[in-house]
Amino acid sequence: MSLLNFKFGYKTIEGTNRLTGEPFVRYYPFLPCKLQSGKKETAPTEGLLDSGSDGVVIPMQLAHYLGLDLEEASPMHVVGRAQIERYSSKVTLVLGRGGRYCTPIHDVEVSVPAEGDTPIILGRDPVFELYTVKFIEAEKRFEMDPYVKPHTR
Repeated sequence: MSLLNFKFGYKTIEGTNRLTGEPFVRYYPFLPCKLQSGKKETAPTEGLLDSGSDGVVIPMQLAHYLGLDLEEASPMHVVGRAQIERYSSKVTLVLGRGGRYCTPIHDVEVSVPAEGDTPIILGRDPVFELYTVKFIEAEKRFEMDPYVKPHTR
């Protein structure tokens, strides 16, 4: 598998606080990627790089677009809610953008919440298992280097 070194800036999200009406600006580490199934491929998109997530989460609408065969799975825990029903499937994940893509990562298990409007979330499996990720919060950017297992004697 060919993995590349990546450096990306955080994505700027502007909005308005629903309670106070005050504008806000937040910065999030979104990782450019593409998702593929045997039937379709997304245009270049991005997923929230989340070290607190066990794996990859995609919205139901995207699962339908990719034509995924969804299997019922155990409920998933979501911040602010106890649990929600979910489905699972497998996709091929390609990290990168602008002609710099790593080798496709096949058979990546994805969770698909039965309800809600989740962004694509890229968690520990597979991203943090394949890369050493460094968040540089003060500069609103992150770096990813392919993980190299130390040599043992």
